[in-house]
Amino acid sequence: MKKLQWLTKEEIDKRFASGRGMGRKSEYQPWIYIQEISSDGTSYRALSHRTGRVVHLLSKLEYLAFSLYDWNESIYDIREQYPFALETTLEVADKAGIKHPQKGNKYHVFTTDLLLDFDGLESNQIAIQVKYNDELMDKNVIAKLEIERRSCLAKGMQWKLITELDIPHVQQANIDWILGGKDLHIGESIQMQVYDLWEEIKRFPDIKLAKACSDYDKRHGLPSGEALKLARNAFSYRLLAFDIHKPYQYLICSDIHSVTFGFDSGDLYAVG
Repeated sequence: MKKLQWLTKEEIDKRFASGRGMGRKSEYQPWIYIQEISSDGTSYRALSHRTGRVVHLLSKLEYLAFSLYDWNESIYDIREQYPFALETTLEVADKAGIKHPQKGNKYHVFTTDLLLDFDGLESNQIAIQVKYNDELMDKNVIAKLEIERRSCLAKGMQWKLITELDIPHVQQANIDWILGGKDLHIGESIQMQVYDLWEEIKRFPDIKLAKACSDYDKRHGLPSGEALKLARNAFSYRLLAFDIHKPYQYLICSDIHSVTFGFDSGDLYAVG
């Protein structure tokens, strides 16, 4: 469970004034950066395909939920640790008869884990709150979730609660596998490397991808595992793709298809 931040009204105003919670796509600044808060378990920085920036995720479950949404082509923007104005949550809590978290003159600023934009318009947004299922047994957690839910409704947002039970195991495993081989600082040379790999493995449609990559390593005198790592990088940047619902262990070369790709301002991106 993430530990709460406590801030005075002056500190909250200063943070908003600095741009936290503001901006869209690559310009967005989350309310919380992972170095600013304690979290039970692992925190993650991950490169977002939707926004082109590194996002800050405070738990493994947030990371998994984010990864699934980041691969969804219908989503225009994802903003993590998106804050609600203190005035909004204080008013919502008062009307609902729920005690707003406060320690002396310091307050908890409510944030939603992920704010999804589907078309760039504020009228089509879903706020995603991520919680482990056992956390929902805590009445204080439920009270805070209700304040967040009502705050979303007050802003015209849809609200959705997700637990680990809502994230399919196969997709979890595939995303972990893909991103586990990813190099955030990969160079432009990957384009030609992927092209060469693709041209060879597509000649063997019925062979498992892992075997085809191993054979590629041997033919080209590469260290063992090099071609498979390249393929995983290609999947992460969408130069190559496969059905994310199929377990990666069973992929054969005919499951893989190429995606049109190019370069923009020095950053690798996938088109289409």
